[in-house]
Amino acid sequence: MTAAAACRGEVAAITDIQGPGDISPVVERTVVVRGVVTRVEPGEGLYIEEPGPADGIRSRGLFVRGDALSSSTRRGQQVEVSGRVAELSGEPDPLTALINVDGHTVCAENVTLPSTATRLPLDRRAREALEGMRLALEQPLVISDVYNMHRGEWMVSVPGPLRIPTEDVDPGRGATELQRRNRQRELHLVLSGPDFPTRPVGSTVGPMAGVMGHDGGGQRFYPEAQPAVDAARPQRIEPPAAGHLRIVSLNLLNYFNGDGQGGGFPTERGAKTPGEFRAQQSRTQAALAGLQPHLLAVQELENDGFGATSAAQSLLDLLSGAGAADWDVIDPGIGPIGGDVITVGLFYRRQSLEAVGPARVLEAPAFERLSRPPLAQVFRDRQTGESLLVAVNHLKSKGRCPEGGRDGDQGDGQGCWNRARVAAVESLTPWLAGLARHAGTERILVLGDMNAWRREDPIRAFREAGYLELVEELSGLPQHSFLYFGARGTLDYAFASATLRPSVRRAAIWHINSDWPRKMPLPQPWLRMSDHDPVVVDVDFSQSATAD
Repeated sequence: MTAAAACRGEVAAITDIQGPGDISPVVERTVVVRGVVTRVEPGEGLYIEEPGPADGIRSRGLFVRGDALSSSTRRGQQVEVSGRVAELSGEPDPLTALINVDGHTVCAENVTLPSTATRLPLDRRAREALEGMRLALEQPLVISDVYNMHRGEWMVSVPGPLRIPTEDVDPGRGATELQRRNRQRELHLVLSGPDFPTRPVGSTVGPMAGVMGHDGGGQRFYPEAQPAVDAARPQRIEPPAAGHLRIVSLNLLNYFNGDGQGGGFPTERGAKTPGEFRAQQSRTQAALAGLQPHLLAVQELENDGFGATSAAQSLLDLLSGAGAADWDVIDPGIGPIGGDVITVGLFYRRQSLEAVGPARVLEAPAFERLSRPPLAQVFRDRQTGESLLVAVNHLKSKGRCPEGGRDGDQGDGQGCWNRARVAAVESLTPWLAGLARHAGTERILVLGDMNAWRREDPIRAFREAGYLELVEELSGLPQHSFLYFGARGTLDYAFASATLRPSVRRAAIWHINSDWPRKMPLPQPWLRMSDHDPVVVDVDFSQSATAD
């Protein structure tokens, strides 16, 4: 039988195989189909599409699984294939496919590829109706997620980067609705090729064509060529003005130094090898040199005390190597702070600040096995003699959710452990008020990773206690310090008492980490030293001193 004769027979329509829903109406049936090859997945199979207009209900594309088939066909061929209909990868987003292929015929060569013009947003039904089809995306798109960019995986969205719902709206139905709309505005891309360009979140992506495929976990868009990208550029931060104190809060992303003598790797949560730790140190030191802080509040420091081989001593050495030799660390004299493997820390320059009185650690039920115990210290500005109380915190994360109870996920957008974070804030604020009264100051600065987005209950609890969020006050909204599954939001804050607020000249988030991909070459040595962006607060007590 000639190829032409073989391809004139009756075949099943791909639209009938796909059907109007998630599951094919003819699963397990053996069928013969005909279509144009739009994409070949080496070692896996290929995508075919029957030409014709899209109807928005039933897809015209189909995945055909077969290693041998993928090695013997190429894009632009019209093929006829016989096989069994199946749903691959399971719920909730299966891929309709042809498997157990028992033969194929090439009907024609160099056939014009079908193309369907498509625009985001796309709801779930619309995406199902485009499964396996070749699409042309012509609208402006923006990169929203770069976490796996080193693997060629991006996420793009419209009209800009996605936002965490409870960053901008109150928890509840409004937040869950915004999350639903976010899913319609995003598209996951998978690029092929040996090299992937380094691009940050916020970069604009040009038009592209490709196939709406599936990677076994969900729908993915496979561009035919690397799309043009207008990359956002990293911004440097201005140094502190003369006479200003710069206070920085920084999540270090598990700063673990092994045994402190070059061994002890892999560490429990940090670097796996001495080389990885040296690279982490290099990035951290470059960021600190750019920040030029006088006071540094850190989170995710290895909780191994303050001895000569501790992570705290290692960071102290790093600070001294970043341009100033007068750094010291606040040691509360109790060894490790709390029982977690990570802790918080305070480091300061003796030339600019004096630590007044003992350091304090809040050991309370709200911080047992949940949030890390906060560390507080009164400092005196050597230039003006003015004092302030600084506290560094790291509240319970949203991970490792309990199955139920009041700390389970309540479905309001705040995730799990929300009540535990609120309890921590409600325990923290009166404790700080008492410390401030005892120290004779009304100036309080609360820093740290609160693991809560801006409109969530723990942040509201700070406001209800009379604190002002400085970045919001001085830099405005929207803000972000973290990227969570392709959506921006704020986890890192600087809360000030009303008395401190007039002395604050600047409060900002320096976007050097959350928007940039990991495990890739970066244009500046201080980029991606953590997964959280640092919070920067510049304070000038000279006006306050004059007024007093």
